[in-house]
Amino acid sequence: MDRNETCIGKIIYSKLPIEWMRYNMYIEDDRYRNIPMLVFRLQESCPENLVDTLKECVDNFKGKLSWKVFRNPMTRKANYLLSISGLEDLYMQSYLEQIQYNQIEYFGTERYKKFCDDAILDIPMLAKHIAETL
Repeated sequence: MDRNETCIGKIIYSKLPIEWMRYNMYIEDDRYRNIPMLVFRLQESCPENLVDTLKECVDNFKGKLSWKVFRNPMTRKANYLLSISGLEDLYMQSYLEQIQYNQIEYFGTERYKKFCDDAILDIPMLAKHIAETL
């Protein structure tokens, strides 16, 4: 059985041509360090339709939270993030305003902790959904 924090990374790595990936979406012993996210970069040869299929798959997942795959607007290379939809808003606002936001300050402590808890609960079901769809 794969560990919860790495299961989605391993599935995506098996389905897409990955150049680089940070497999751990969160740290089990420090659950509130960051909102869970998978960070990865695809090989340049990866067909665009594979990225679109992954994005659609994640968009269609019905869990406690809404999930997205999006390009990190603050990186030179084409790094993608798979995380909750609210994180995409934070990254876009940070990019547009050229400000580095702290996740806890941006969402507020209670909402931030709820996002972390709910995301961790969603991960096994999201992993199953991705494995069945891709």
